[in-house]
Amino acid sequence: MTPPLPTFLVIGAQKSATRWLRLNLLAHPEVYLAPTELEFFDHDDRFERLGPDWYRQQFADWDGAPIIGESTPGYLMWRRRPEVVAERIERTLPDVRLVALLRNPVDRAHSAMVHHITRERLRPDSSLVALARTRPADTDWLGLVAGGWYGASLEPYVRRFGERLLVLLHDDVGTDPAGVYAAVLRHLGADATFVPPELDQVRFSNRAAAPRDVRPLSDADRRELHNYFVDDLRRLEDLLDRDLRCWEPA
Repeated sequence: MTPPLPTFLVIGAQKSATRWLRLNLLAHPEVYLAPTELEFFDHDDRFERLGPDWYRQQFADWDGAPIIGESTPGYLMWRRRPEVVAERIERTLPDVRLVALLRNPVDRAHSAMVHHITRERLRPDSSLVALARTRPADTDWLGLVAGGWYGASLEPYVRRFGERLLVLLHDDVGTDPAGVYAAVLRHLGADATFVPPELDQVRFSNRAAAPRDVRPLSDADRRELHNYFVDDLRRLEDLLDRDLRCWEPA
């Protein structure tokens, strides 16, 4: 049997509960997900050299479920050129539905820093404020700041996919996980009455391996870091028609 292509993608953002969503979607009897992040549309060599045939083969273990997807949070990363990624997705999967989860960009940046510390890409005593001051956001390959430029990154997806893109907030996963999960299921066309046994357990991939001496962000840190995102947040509010003052620092 020829493996299918996905009917939906979780496109990001990194460090925004995409792992929680992926694990709970895996529990749904109508949903099949690729076992790993395929990083197909955001890697030039993989997309152009391996092509759609390779991509299709990543779903060779498909179990017959009617709703098929993959989750690669890098698809929303600004440094991965979302305009190019969105065009490739539309060309390869013209009817696909998309899901994005967004987190307060300051918290996302701090979580990303911890992620890179645990993988020894940054020093254990790294300061997010110092890194933001010294690493130009538009050239930082780690994407600490630019990974939270959601307005700029989502715009090509909104333009190409319209209502086939569902955008939800990480904040809501903490306060109403059942509501977020049901909204995703409705968007994908799955039975929204199904509730996974561990739905309320929000998994944080950094927690187990995070160094204990990573300095938490102070209120002053948050105010300074917020300035790197404020213009993009206004752009995001216009895109989503949603008030995001909940992300402003105290």
